[in-house]
Amino acid sequence: MERLSGPTEVRVINVIEVKAKKGLGIEKDPVREITQYWDMDGNFLAERDNDQQLLLDQIEWESNRLKNIIENYSKKQKPQ
Repeated sequence: MERLSGPTEVRVINVIEVKAKKGLGIEKDPVREITQYWDMDGNFLAERDNDQQLLLDQIEWESNRLKNIIENYSKKQKPQ
């Protein structure tokens, strides 16, 4: 199994940084400032959102995703 072990290349590139407001303004989705990054051709690259609930939901989703990947891999590796 191969995991990320560090960068293999680093470059400085031009990007467009956009700061905007996001959220419904309710308890589970407060209005907050987010930062988006776009390339010079207008393609969306990434979004930075510091909402704690969103971050917790993403961590839980990614943890479950990796757990399923490992479980499926383990099942395939068992001798028949």
